[in-house]
Amino acid sequence: MNFFSGQYNQKKQEAEDKRIEAMPKQKTHKGTKKRFRVTAKGKVKHRRSGTSHLQVRVSAKRKRNLRGTGVLDKSDTPNIVEALASNSY
Repeated sequence: MNFFSGQYNQKKQEAEDKRIEAMPKQKTHKGTKKRFRVTAKGKVKHRRSGTSHLQVRVSAKRKRNLRGTGVLDKSDTPNIVEALASNSY
């Protein structure tokens, strides 16, 4: 009797069928995860641009207004949430 026949082959085929049926998981976009954070109410927070260097030429008012985090526009929120795949900090 061949080892690769009968019940063994049937179980192997069933296991392969199950793998084919499963949909692939949505992966988290790592660049998005580093730059955005979703709040409890579903808003998306981000760091404001223009704050990392070359601050000498920027006015005091501009520097003051760039402090903290900003909230992303509602129209861009679904794309960011999808890219994060429910894995925000």
